[in-house]
Amino acid sequence: MNTVRELRNATKMSRNKFADYLGISASNIKNWETEAQKTPSYVIALITRVMEKDGYINRNLSSEQIDAIRQTRATLALENLNLSDIANENLQKMAKGEMSREDYQNDLKQRYVNHKLY
Repeated sequence: MNTVRELRNATKMSRNKFADYLGISASNIKNWETEAQKTPSYVIALITRVMEKDGYINRNLSSEQIDAIRQTRATLALENLNLSDIANENLQKMAKGEMSREDYQNDLKQRYVNHKLY
């Protein structure tokens, strides 16, 4: 089992894109995935934390819900929009059916200021 590869595969990113996403070198990712270098346990914990915060890992969401969240984030990223923690929480509520799409969109519109969502 290669934890770094599994984590990267969850994001559906290439090694280079995953490295950029995490702010580390692609050679580190390659070395950890090919087991040329042992991945320190703290690195796995940090990667997991980042991925949980960004919605790639959520034990309360199904894979379909996580995919819906990723698609929404990707759409917003095309417009150079960023989501606040509150907007991310509401996105998860929408994915779980706890908030309607219309309510979520209205919330985003209310938070939209100068191309940043607060």
